[in-house]
Amino acid sequence: MSTEKTPCLYCQTPNDSHNEKCSHCGMPLAKYHPKKAKISFFVKAFWAIVIFCIVMIIYLPR
Repeated sequence: MSTEKTPCLYCQTPNDSHNEKCSHCGMPLAKYHPKKAKISFFVKAFWAIVIFCIVMIIYLPR
């Protein structure tokens, strides 16, 4: 039995990952939840900004 839950994009009800439709509202479940993609992009953007700031601190004339 799978313990991984996928939230419905419409009603936010947690569903088993093997379900194709939401057990509460009946809408189709997304294969990949967009929230995970947003977090991944945020982490990459955050580290890019951190590296840019460090480079600017070192190379900017004083």
